[in-house]
Amino acid sequence: MRITNGMILSNYMDNLNKNLARMDKYQKQIATNKRITKLSDDPVGAISTMRCRVKLYRIEQYKKNIDNAQTWLKQTETSVLEMNEVIKSAYETCVHVANDYMSSAEKNAAAELIGQLRDHALMIGNSKSGDKYVFAGHNTGNPPFTLDGSGNILYNGLNLENDTNPDLIAEDNKSIVYEIGYHMNMQVTLPGTKLMDMGENNIHSVLDDLYTAMKGDASAEQLSGYIDKLQGCQNHLMAVEAEIGGKVNRLELVANRYDEDFINYTELKSSIEDVDLAEATMLYTMAESVYMAALRIGANIIQPSLADFLD
Repeated sequence: MRITNGMILSNYMDNLNKNLARMDKYQKQIATNKRITKLSDDPVGAISTMRCRVKLYRIEQYKKNIDNAQTWLKQTETSVLEMNEVIKSAYETCVHVANDYMSSAEKNAAAELIGQLRDHALMIGNSKSGDKYVFAGHNTGNPPFTLDGSGNILYNGLNLENDTNPDLIAEDNKSIVYEIGYHMNMQVTLPGTKLMDMGENNIHSVLDDLYTAMKGDASAEQLSGYIDKLQGCQNHLMAVEAEIGGKVNRLELVANRYDEDFINYTELKSSIEDVDLAEATMLYTMAESVYMAALRIGANIIQPSLADFLD
């Protein structure tokens, strides 16, 4: 077969373009610091990288959910501890007053303190995190605890003392749930029914009855009966604190695991798609040398034409 000058030029241009494309590839790798800039560079590696990216995205979202859950739980824990201090103060006051040596005036003064503690307990029940009520269950836009015309405490419009009411029992199970992992959900809000407790011996009612008893100059024996009730309230709050503390500890453990997973998947993704800059620079330099040599040789391949001799 006769090799024509046109065939030589065509092969030369093809090879020159391949060298130029090779230079472009290494230049992109150096500029982007990525070994894989398109799917054809490494199909298997690209798929593995995308899987790592999905894992990292999920971890970031789960960590955001955990942060929000921790915010709720910390506010809840603070409120429960504050409520415990209210009960503690009421208990100490009741123990001090429950004797036959206290005068009516002294009991009346103690009743004023109990009244303030009762009102403060209601305020704690209506605590907010941002613009949302912490203990409102699903109804976070409205204050959960209110008083009716007779002074009875209501939770989301339901009498808290009526612990046989199916609607009130249903409220006890309403809580905001966060997804903190694959098939891992956690109830992060505490319904007000669990904070105050339900029935006649809920915290607000016990404090209100104690206030009324002290105002009415109740006997030491009558006042002593409230000591056990206040101890029951305190035991209830301790159980709530333990539940919240367990959730907080679990969230911290899960968050720590996600921190480690994030580092591991980031390193895996980097090992697949990131370029070795030293190697890429060396390859680019070699490709550049080949390209420049090809250009010099091209001057010898292209034969002179009549135009080269025209003045």
